Amino acid sequence: MKKSDSSVRRWYVAQWPPLAWLETVIKLVAIGVGVAAFVGVLSKGDWALPSGLRLAQAIVLALLSLGLVTAIFDRLAEREVVAMIFVILNNLGHWGMVLALASESGPGGALVAFCALMLAGDLVKLFFLKVHDFTVRETPRSVLYGLTLSYVVGYAVVLILELLR
Repeated sequence: MKKSDSSVRRWYVAQWPPLAWLETVIKLVAIGVGVAAFVGVLSKGDWALPSGLRLAQAIVLALLSLGLVTAIFDRLAEREVVAMIFVILNNLGHWGMVLALASESGPGGALVAFCALMLAGDLVKLFFLKVHDFTVRETPRSVLYGLTLSYVVGYAVVLILELLR
């Protein structure tokens, strides 16, 4: 059975408020850090399976990254252009940092910068969700808060593990 043209959702560009753009800009800087860290270790070619606390950090970031892979499907359903581009870039930054952790040299200070910026971006996102009473389709607001808080906790865990290294 075919959907009629009127039932097919078209791609659009939403009007985002300043808090949403602030979150986006902060996270874009973090994404740049993640991609740069990956390029740095890629050029060295010193791949190695992390161990100890570095392995724990890699696992936490990989779990967060897997969540962002699933977010691609949500953005496809929503069909908002800016959010779709952003989630793809966000995936690149996260997976870049995961791969940077899988090297002898590691990501260095880039890991702290990446996680601190992502954490800051998600704190802005929590404020945005509250101030703008933001929802996504039929998703309860508690789910949006819970998902965002899980990322805040994940980045905080990686930062705490870095302090313990």
